[in-house]
Amino acid sequence: MPIAGLVLVSVLSLAVRAAWLSDPCAHPCRGPAAHGLIFDEVYYVNAARRIDGIAVPDKQSYAGDPAGQDPNSEHPQFAKLVIAGAIDLFGDGPFAWRIGSLLFGSLAILGMFALARASGAGEWCSLLAATLMASDNLLLVAGRIGTLDIYVVAFMIWAAALYLRGRPVAAGVLLGVGASAKLVAPYLLAVLLLVELFRYRRAGLRAAARALGTFTAVAAAAYLAVLAIFDRIAPPYDPQTGQTITGGPLAHTARMLSYAAGQTSPNGPKGIASYPWDWLIDLKPINYLTVTVSAGHSRTWTVHFLGFISPPMLLFAVPALALALRCAWRGGPEVDAVAVAWFLGSWLPFVALSLFWHRTTYLYYMVIVMPGIYLALARAFSRSWIPRWVLGGWLVLVLAAVVLTYPFLAFPAFSL
Repeated sequence: MPIAGLVLVSVLSLAVRAAWLSDPCAHPCRGPAAHGLIFDEVYYVNAARRIDGIAVPDKQSYAGDPAGQDPNSEHPQFAKLVIAGAIDLFGDGPFAWRIGSLLFGSLAILGMFALARASGAGEWCSLLAATLMASDNLLLVAGRIGTLDIYVVAFMIWAAALYLRGRPVAAGVLLGVGASAKLVAPYLLAVLLLVELFRYRRAGLRAAARALGTFTAVAAAAYLAVLAIFDRIAPPYDPQTGQTITGGPLAHTARMLSYAAGQTSPNGPKGIASYPWDWLIDLKPINYLTVTVSAGHSRTWTVHFLGFISPPMLLFAVPALALALRCAWRGGPEVDAVAVAWFLGSWLPFVALSLFWHRTTYLYYMVIVMPGIYLALARAFSRSWIPRWVLGGWLVLVLAAVVLTYPFLAFPAFSL
């Protein structure tokens, strides 16, 4: 029964994220230029176009950069190559730009179930964790637009699930490939280190060190090998210097780290930027895109792509994490330790970067942090002393948040 539920959740999530995939689009909707790029798609889709040798519209990012190279060299190429390959197959349009995010969003949801099961959670608790991921607005939007975060979180989740199943080599390969999508993937090392510290009271230090060492070495080797291949396929290009980055994957990685180090807000976040501790109260939701679309005859509707975490989930996130920490500290089921370790291991690096290096951070960075919160919430609401009506009432609120924050809520199909 839980497996059937997982299939249903996955199919519904895919359908909801795929609906109106080509919108918003100008009227009349003719050709790629009429379709709006959403948020950072303006970088990644245009980079994919240049990789394919397709012209970028005037005044958009990378319009004058060389064909066959990746001008978005501050990030690895994985997601951009997926988009470029989809453009080759399906043409330069919204389906090609976003099909990769749709697929990796579904993989992330399935991985959430696998991660919970690998952590020792029951099938119903694991189904709840996957359902929460599918129902969170932050993941819904990320799993629909052509940006990087949904790719990397899917790799991180599956790598963690394999590691917890005692397969550090396979897990390391997945994490290495995930790092070739975005360089936040190695935060999983901190997550698993914390898991091993929780495990230490039950298992020996030598076994933990061997597993983590193997995992780390394989992940590093896989990352460098994959990046070296990608650098051959789509050489990284630096628009600031007008030079192709040579020197192999280490030089490319140095370029990415140098670029990241320069993204600072010493006088405090401005615009859509926010501190990591603000993310826990949705202080600065990100407006990915707001556009009024016309169908002619004075019929218009507004499309909102908002980046923020589901309020019913965020309301109980900290209490659920605190409960999980208490249980993990007392030697409870490993799922509690994994939930806490995931949250701390993926969130605290952003806190450190913000506190000590004034790194500019954004709420959508929580995409890679949220699996720990989903797991903690699923565990909290699955406990035997929680009345079923409490769980049911809370899930009604979660579903209501999905409907009310859906980007196309104001479309005629909903307003008739």
